Amino acid sequence: MLKELKLYPKYVSMSLRSSLSYKADAILQILSFAVTEAVSLATIYLIVGTVPSVGIWSFEALAMLCGFTLIPKGIDHMFFDDLWILAYWAVRLGELDPYLTRPVNPLFQFVAKTFKWAGSGELVVGIVIMAIFAPQCAVMWTASGIIGIIVCAFLGIFVFTGIKLIFASLAFWVKSSGVILNTVYNFCNYAKYPLKYMGKAFLSIMLYVVPFGLFLYKPMECLITGENIWWSALWSAVAAVALVALGLFIWHRGLRRYESAGN
Repeated sequence: MLKELKLYPKYVSMSLRSSLSYKADAILQILSFAVTEAVSLATIYLIVGTVPSVGIWSFEALAMLCGFTLIPKGIDHMFFDDLWILAYWAVRLGELDPYLTRPVNPLFQFVAKTFKWAGSGELVVGIVIMAIFAPQCAVMWTASGIIGIIVCAFLGIFVFTGIKLIFASLAFWVKSSGVILNTVYNFCNYAKYPLKYMGKAFLSIMLYVVPFGLFLYKPMECLITGENIWWSALWSAVAAVALVALGLFIWHRGLRRYESAGN
Protein backbone atom coordinates (compact mmCIF):
# COMPACT_ATOMS: atom_id res chain seq x y z
CA MET A 1 0.00 0.00 0.00
CA LEU A 2 2.81 2.46 0.85
CA LYS A 3 4.46 1.75 -2.48
CA GLU A 4 1.22 2.51 -4.33
CA LEU A 5 0.73 5.75 -2.38
CA LYS A 6 4.23 6.89 -3.36
CA LEU A 7 3.67 5.97 -7.00
CA TYR A 8 0.22 7.52 -7.34
CA PRO A 9 1.32 11.18 -7.70
CA LYS A 10 3.71 10.09 -10.45
CA TYR A 11 0.93 8.30 -12.30
CA VAL A 12 -1.32 11.36 -12.04
CA SER A 13 1.51 13.65 -13.15
CA MET A 14 2.16 11.53 -16.24
CA SER A 15 -1.54 11.42 -17.07
CA LEU A 16 -1.90 15.18 -16.68
CA ARG A 17 1.08 15.88 -18.94
CA SER A 18 -0.29 13.45 -21.52
CA SER A 19 -3.81 14.87 -21.54
CA LEU A 20 -2.63 18.49 -21.57
CA SER A 21 -0.60 17.85 -24.69
CA TYR A 22 -4.00 18.13 -26.39
CA LYS A 23 -5.34 21.17 -24.54
CA ALA A 24 -8.28 21.80 -26.86
CA ASP A 25 -9.48 18.22 -26.44
CA ALA A 26 -9.26 18.45 -22.64
CA ILE A 27 -11.16 21.75 -22.58
CA LEU A 28 -13.89 20.42 -24.88
CA GLN A 29 -14.35 17.36 -22.67
CA ILE A 30 -14.71 19.52 -19.56
CA LEU A 31 -17.17 21.85 -21.28
CA SER A 32 -19.22 19.01 -22.74
CA PHE A 33 -19.85 17.45 -19.33
CA ALA A 34 -20.52 20.85 -17.76
CA VAL A 35 -23.08 21.69 -20.45
CA THR A 36 -24.70 18.26 -20.11
CA GLU A 37 -25.26 18.77 -16.39
CA ALA A 38 -26.47 22.34 -16.90
CA VAL A 39 -29.07 20.99 -19.34
CA SER A 40 -30.03 18.41 -16.71
CA LEU A 41 -30.73 21.23 -14.24
CA ALA A 42 -32.75 23.06 -16.89
CA THR A 43 -34.80 19.88 -17.40
CA ILE A 44 -35.60 19.77 -13.68
CA TYR A 45 -36.73 23.39 -13.87
CA LEU A 46 -39.03 22.61 -16.80
CA ILE A 47 -40.53 19.72 -14.85
CA VAL A 48 -41.16 21.49 -11.53
CA GLY A 49 -40.78 25.16 -12.42
CA THR A 50 -44.51 25.59 -13.08
CA VAL A 51 -45.49 24.43 -9.56
CA PRO A 52 -44.40 25.90 -6.21
CA SER A 53 -43.01 22.60 -4.93
CA VAL A 54 -43.21 18.82 -5.12
CA GLY A 55 -44.08 17.93 -1.54
CA ILE A 56 -41.20 19.20 0.58
CA TRP A 57 -39.08 19.81 -2.52
CA SER A 58 -38.98 23.32 -3.98
CA PHE A 59 -37.05 23.98 -7.20
CA GLU A 60 -34.19 25.41 -5.14
CA ALA A 61 -34.01 22.22 -3.05
CA LEU A 62 -34.07 20.04 -6.17
CA ALA A 63 -31.34 22.17 -7.72
CA MET A 64 -29.24 21.71 -4.59
CA LEU A 65 -29.85 17.95 -4.78
CA CYS A 66 -28.80 17.96 -8.44
CA GLY A 67 -25.60 19.84 -7.60
CA PHE A 68 -24.80 17.53 -4.72
CA THR A 69 -25.08 14.38 -6.87
CA LEU A 70 -22.45 15.79 -9.27
CA ILE A 71 -19.73 16.17 -6.64
CA PRO A 72 -18.96 12.51 -5.79
CA LYS A 73 -19.84 11.52 -9.36
CA GLY A 74 -17.35 14.03 -10.78
CA ILE A 75 -14.53 12.99 -8.43
CA ASP A 76 -15.11 9.31 -9.23
CA HIS A 77 -15.06 10.23 -12.93
CA MET A 78 -11.70 11.96 -12.59
CA PHE A 79 -9.88 9.18 -10.76
CA PHE A 80 -11.60 5.86 -11.52
CA ASP A 81 -13.09 6.22 -14.98
CA ASP A 82 -10.90 3.59 -16.63
CA LEU A 83 -13.10 0.91 -15.06
CA TRP A 84 -15.36 1.51 -18.07
CA ILE A 85 -12.51 0.31 -20.29
CA LEU A 86 -12.25 -2.84 -18.20
CA ALA A 87 -15.97 -3.42 -18.66
CA TYR A 88 -16.10 -2.83 -22.41
CA TRP A 89 -12.94 -4.19 -24.00
CA ALA A 90 -9.82 -4.58 -21.82
CA VAL A 91 -10.57 -8.20 -20.94
CA ARG A 92 -11.87 -9.12 -24.39
CA LEU A 93 -8.79 -7.70 -26.15
CA GLY A 94 -6.26 -8.94 -23.61
CA GLU A 95 -5.14 -5.43 -22.61
CA LEU A 96 -4.41 -6.42 -19.01
CA ASP A 97 -1.22 -8.25 -19.96
CA PRO A 98 1.24 -5.37 -19.22
CA TYR A 99 -0.25 -4.81 -15.74
CA LEU A 100 0.31 -8.42 -14.77
CA THR A 101 4.03 -8.37 -15.56
CA ARG A 102 4.95 -5.46 -13.26
CA PRO A 103 5.65 -5.70 -9.50
CA VAL A 104 2.74 -3.38 -8.67
CA ASN A 105 -0.90 -4.18 -7.92
CA PRO A 106 -2.57 -4.55 -11.36
CA LEU A 107 -5.83 -2.90 -10.29
CA PHE A 108 -3.94 0.08 -8.92
CA GLN A 109 -2.01 0.41 -12.18
CA PHE A 110 -5.18 0.17 -14.25
CA VAL A 111 -7.16 2.88 -12.45
CA ALA A 112 -4.20 5.18 -11.68
CA LYS A 113 -2.85 5.47 -15.21
CA THR A 114 -5.48 7.95 -16.39
CA PHE A 115 -6.75 11.20 -14.89
CA LYS A 116 -9.98 12.33 -16.57
CA TRP A 117 -10.22 16.11 -16.88
CA ALA A 118 -13.84 15.77 -18.03
CA GLY A 119 -14.90 14.89 -14.48
CA SER A 120 -13.80 18.32 -13.27
CA GLY A 121 -16.63 19.78 -15.37
CA GLU A 122 -19.17 17.82 -13.33
CA LEU A 123 -17.42 18.69 -10.07
CA VAL A 124 -17.25 22.44 -10.75
CA VAL A 125 -20.86 22.62 -11.96
CA GLY A 126 -21.99 20.71 -8.87
CA ILE A 127 -20.16 23.06 -6.50
CA VAL A 128 -21.45 26.16 -8.33
CA ILE A 129 -25.05 24.91 -8.26
CA MET A 130 -24.85 24.17 -4.54
CA ALA A 131 -23.22 27.54 -3.83
CA ILE A 132 -26.05 29.33 -5.66
CA PHE A 133 -29.08 27.41 -4.41
CA ALA A 134 -28.10 26.18 -0.93
CA PRO A 135 -28.59 29.64 0.66
CA GLN A 136 -32.04 29.87 -0.99
CA CYS A 137 -33.32 26.62 0.52
CA ALA A 138 -35.36 26.52 3.72
CA VAL A 139 -32.63 24.59 5.51
CA MET A 140 -31.28 25.29 8.97
CA TRP A 141 -27.56 25.00 8.21
CA THR A 142 -25.50 23.75 11.15
CA ALA A 143 -21.90 22.63 11.50
CA SER A 144 -23.13 19.05 11.99
CA GLY A 145 -25.23 19.19 8.82
CA ILE A 146 -22.43 20.66 6.71
CA ILE A 147 -19.89 18.11 7.95
CA GLY A 148 -22.44 15.33 7.42
CA ILE A 149 -22.98 16.36 3.80
CA ILE A 150 -19.23 16.45 3.17
CA VAL A 151 -18.84 12.98 4.73
CA CYS A 152 -21.68 11.57 2.60
CA ALA A 153 -20.14 13.06 -0.56
CA PHE A 154 -16.75 11.55 0.34
CA LEU A 155 -18.25 8.13 1.00
CA GLY A 156 -20.25 8.43 -2.20
CA ILE A 157 -17.03 8.41 -4.24
CA PHE A 158 -16.32 4.89 -2.98
CA VAL A 159 -19.89 3.72 -3.52
CA PHE A 160 -19.67 4.87 -7.16
CA THR A 161 -16.30 3.16 -7.53
CA GLY A 162 -17.43 -0.02 -5.79
CA ILE A 163 -20.47 -0.38 -8.04
CA LYS A 164 -18.34 0.23 -11.14
CA LEU A 165 -15.71 -2.28 -10.01
CA ILE A 166 -18.32 -4.97 -9.31
CA PHE A 167 -20.00 -4.79 -12.71
CA ALA A 168 -16.82 -4.04 -14.67
CA SER A 169 -15.20 -7.17 -13.17
CA LEU A 170 -18.03 -9.29 -14.55
CA ALA A 171 -16.20 -8.90 -17.87
CA PHE A 172 -13.87 -11.70 -16.74
CA TRP A 173 -16.83 -14.05 -17.17
CA VAL A 174 -18.82 -12.44 -20.01
CA LYS A 175 -15.87 -10.73 -21.82
CA SER A 176 -17.74 -7.42 -22.12
CA SER A 177 -19.95 -6.16 -19.28
CA GLY A 178 -20.19 -2.54 -20.40
CA VAL A 179 -23.91 -2.68 -21.16
CA ILE A 180 -24.63 -4.15 -17.72
CA LEU A 181 -22.48 -1.53 -15.99
CA ASN A 182 -24.04 1.29 -17.98
CA THR A 183 -27.57 0.14 -17.08
CA VAL A 184 -26.80 -0.03 -13.36
CA TYR A 185 -24.73 3.18 -13.33
CA ASN A 186 -27.51 5.20 -14.95
CA PHE A 187 -29.69 4.59 -11.90
CA CYS A 188 -27.70 7.41 -10.27
CA ASN A 189 -29.58 9.88 -12.47
CA TYR A 190 -32.81 9.08 -10.62
CA ALA A 191 -31.22 10.26 -7.36
CA LYS A 192 -31.57 13.83 -8.67
CA TYR A 193 -35.34 13.59 -8.16
CA PRO A 194 -37.59 13.07 -5.09
CA LEU A 195 -37.42 9.28 -4.77
CA LYS A 196 -40.05 9.35 -2.04
CA TYR A 197 -42.73 9.98 -4.65
CA MET A 198 -41.60 7.26 -7.07
CA GLY A 199 -43.13 4.40 -5.10
CA LYS A 200 -41.89 2.31 -2.18
CA ALA A 201 -40.54 -0.47 -4.41
CA PHE A 202 -38.34 1.88 -6.46
CA LEU A 203 -37.23 3.75 -3.33
CA SER A 204 -36.14 0.44 -1.78
CA ILE A 205 -34.14 -0.42 -4.90
CA MET A 206 -32.38 2.96 -4.80
CA LEU A 207 -31.58 2.62 -1.09
CA TYR A 208 -30.70 -1.05 -0.71
CA VAL A 209 -29.98 -2.63 -4.10
CA VAL A 210 -28.16 0.05 -6.11
CA PRO A 211 -27.76 2.47 -3.19
CA PHE A 212 -27.32 5.74 -5.06
CA GLY A 213 -30.26 7.15 -3.15
CA LEU A 214 -28.61 6.30 0.16
CA PHE A 215 -25.74 8.78 -0.14
CA LEU A 216 -27.15 11.23 -2.72
CA TYR A 217 -30.87 11.66 -2.09
CA LYS A 218 -31.22 10.71 1.58
CA PRO A 219 -28.73 13.24 3.05
CA MET A 220 -30.49 16.09 1.26
CA GLU A 221 -33.88 14.87 2.48
CA CYS A 222 -32.50 14.76 6.03
CA LEU A 223 -31.33 18.37 5.77
CA ILE A 224 -34.71 19.56 4.49
CA THR A 225 -36.81 17.63 7.02
CA GLY A 226 -34.46 18.19 9.94
CA GLU A 227 -33.73 14.49 10.44
CA ASN A 228 -30.38 13.26 11.75
CA ILE A 229 -28.08 13.18 8.72
CA TRP A 230 -25.55 10.99 10.51
CA TRP A 231 -27.73 7.92 10.13
CA SER A 232 -27.47 8.43 6.40
CA ALA A 233 -23.70 8.89 6.73
CA LEU A 234 -23.43 5.69 8.78
CA TRP A 235 -25.31 3.57 6.23
CA SER A 236 -23.37 5.22 3.41
CA ALA A 237 -20.16 4.08 5.12
CA VAL A 238 -21.52 0.54 5.41
CA ALA A 239 -22.49 0.57 1.71
CA ALA A 240 -19.09 1.96 0.67
CA VAL A 241 -17.13 -0.68 2.59
CA ALA A 242 -19.40 -3.53 1.47
CA LEU A 243 -19.41 -2.56 -2.21
CA VAL A 244 -15.67 -1.91 -2.46
CA ALA A 245 -14.94 -5.18 -0.64
CA LEU A 246 -17.31 -7.09 -2.94
CA GLY A 247 -15.79 -5.38 -5.99
CA LEU A 248 -12.26 -6.35 -4.93
CA PHE A 249 -13.37 -9.93 -4.28
CA ILE A 250 -14.96 -10.25 -7.73
CA TRP A 251 -11.91 -8.58 -9.35
CA HIS A 252 -9.48 -11.04 -7.74
CA ARG A 253 -11.65 -14.05 -8.57
CA GLY A 254 -12.08 -12.82 -12.13
CA LEU A 255 -8.36 -12.13 -12.58
CA ARG A 256 -7.72 -15.85 -12.07
CA ARG A 257 -9.88 -16.52 -15.12
CA TYR A 258 -8.17 -13.95 -17.33
CA GLU A 259 -6.83 -15.26 -20.61
CA SER A 260 -4.51 -13.19 -22.74
CA ALA A 261 -5.66 -12.43 -26.28
CA GLY A 262 -3.56 -13.35 -29.32
CA ASN A 263 -2.39 -16.51 -31.01
